[in-house]
Amino acid sequence: NAAGDGSGIRCFTLKYRTSWPLSIVFSRSMLLKYQVIFRHLLYCRYVERKLVEVWVDHQYTKELDQVRTSFSPSYSLRQRMLAFCRDYIYYVTIEVLEPQSHAFLASLAQADSIDEVLRSHERFLDTCLREVLLTERDTLYRHLSKVLTTCLTFARNLHRCAHDLHDPQEPGGDAHARDFAETRMERAQQKSTAYLSLLSQKHYSKTIAKFKVIFESQLQGFLRQIQQESSTRYEHFLSNLATRLDYNEYYSSMVASEAAPGTLPPSAAASQQPSRASSPGRGGGGGGPFFFSQSFDTWPL
Repeated sequence: NAAGDGSGIRCFTLKYRTSWPLSIVFSRSMLLKYQVIFRHLLYCRYVERKLVEVWVDHQYTKELDQVRTSFSPSYSLRQRMLAFCRDYIYYVTIEVLEPQSHAFLASLAQADSIDEVLRSHERFLDTCLREVLLTERDTLYRHLSKVLTTCLTFARNLHRCAHDLHDPQEPGGDAHARDFAETRMERAQQKSTAYLSLLSQKHYSKTIAKFKVIFESQLQGFLRQIQQESSTRYEHFLSNLATRLDYNEYYSSMVASEAAPGTLPPSAAASQQPSRASSPGRGGGGGGPFFFSQSFDTWPL
């Protein structure tokens, strides 16, 4: 979409028209469940793609020795956001959808009637929705939605900023007669000057630092909520998700030391939102466009 806030991808969905007798198995409610699952996965892939675009932008700075160190905070934060998105996508595709689909196909081989097929089909979709956090876990989904929206906002702002810098004007008309190495050095100098000008602005470093605080606070809140719900009503998929997102216990160690003097408590960090120019897009603060709890029969296709 023209606004670039990701709202268009949130509305994208696919429809599948079935004829008799397949319409018995693929009813309106079943198709809606498929749409919700894959629309959510598409949005996660969209956020990942935007972070990869930032990675591409950062490659322009790797050859500039003068600014490489100064960009380290943005390199690190981008990579951590990208790791979160890819870990969650891996969990959804490899640890939820794939094994559940195998179990569903195995149950079809043992079904003796259409009623058993329908029950297996509905059980398969309901399990996928629950383990992807799209039903029953509205608090967890709100935390997940906030983290994804912060990642998308960070990627959008950095990509827009880099778009004006990584493509400086070409050298003058006499560049055709210059040596290639000399021309490249001149372009590198122009890039270095442009990036140094950016880094000299205080709001850039403050923006990166603020995004870092918000991302860490939201992710820690997400992991704490997973741990809390696992302790009150244990389900193995929550433990799998927590292990996948915090495999080296980096964020768990941060939670354990957050009460140390001089650290910012999560409540205060969460309240520090970016300015309007870099605030998360629509849908990040609430339940998001995918979570629902009402009857599927009341949702239009």
